[in-house]
Order: sequence, then structure tokens, then C-alpha cells
Amino acid sequence: MIMKKLIEVLKEFESQIKGISNEDDLQNLFKKSLAPTFLYGGYIKVRDDFKIYIRTAEFYFHSEKENGIHDPIVYHRNGRGMKNVPYFPLMTLHSHDSGFDITFESKKNEYRASILIRSYEVVDNNGRYLEWNKKDMFEEHPTYKRKLLNGFSICDDNEIRWIDESRKQTITISEKARERVYQYDSNGNKVKCNRRWSFTRKDTV
Repeated sequence: MIMKKLIEVLKEFESQIKGISNEDDLQNLFKKSLAPTFLYGGYIKVRDDFKIYIRTAEFYFHSEKENGIHDPIVYHRNGRGMKNVPYFPLMTLHSHDSGFDITFESKKNEYRASILIRSYEVVDNNGRYLEWNKKDMFEEHPTYKRKLLNGFSICDDNEIRWIDESRKQTITISEKARERVYQYDSNGNKVKCNRRWSFTRKDTV
């Protein structure tokens, strides 16, 4: 299956989001368009040392508009430490306390959007898996990527890059609620967020 480039899919998302007014339609847009591209359409190339393939992508979306879809758990937004947080350029790698995001925000349409790389596979140039989790081929600790994505020269801008590469003929993706994400109900009680914005491919690279 030939897929569009990730940057093209994210630009299309910006035009499609204008017609979205509810969470169900937004989830469907994540599932039908973005998730297949993140999970099957490429990888993060780190120098010439290894590749990081995303296995689980958790989506986050927060509108800065008063009547938009709000996602208070989002780290990079207005009102969480700063009043006017600058918007990230498209496809920025964002490190925070929960791991690494790939962002696709829009200043024009006033929203913050990203995926948290929840689980992933790391493969070296010989096709060998680099793993912490010996039970499986993939790693489920998103913060471990700091061991992989630190220590790069500030003089070079291409040592970590997204590489578009369509890999599979058959796409199999499951969806579920995001892990350890909470929200507040109408009574102010902290409850688990039930938005099914987490998508996992069911095979290995």
C-alpha cells in the first residue's frame, strides 16, 4: 500500500479539522487518516545509527477557542504555565515529562495537536532490535526515548528526521483509551478519560 507523506497528511488534517465539531468525528479522523500514516508510513531516523518505529500513537488535541474541543492534559498550550505559548512548527519533536511528541499545531486555526509515542521498536542498521523489554520486540516506556534522542549537536538540523516509507500491504490497528490520562467531571471529581485516542498496530516491523 502506497501512503501519502506524513507532512501531507498533517496539512490535510488542518483543512479537515475545520468541519469537525465533536469528539467522535475527531476520533474517526485520527483513526482513518493519521494513525495509519504514523504507524505504517515511516519511521524516525536517528543519525545512521538506528530507526524508531512507532507502535502505539496516542493523540492529543486542544483548541484554544472557547467553544472548541478541549484537552487539558496537553502540555504545550496556553494557560499551563504561560498565557501565550508560541505554536510549534509542523512536525516538531517535543520532549516533556511523559516522553516525546510529534506535533502538528496550527496558529491559524488556534489548536494544539500531537501524538505521544507511547510504544515503539528500535532497529539498528543490521535489522536487530534494541530492546529493554525482553518479553517483546517493543518498548512500552515512552520516557526511555530520552536515552535515544539526547546528545545531538545543535549545529546540525538533520540528525533526527522522519523518513516516509510505506511498509505493509495489510493494516491492522486497534484503538483504546489513552493510558494514565484523567479529566474532571461536572462535579469536579477526577475520573479516567474515556476518549479512545490511542491506536496500536498489531504486528512488528
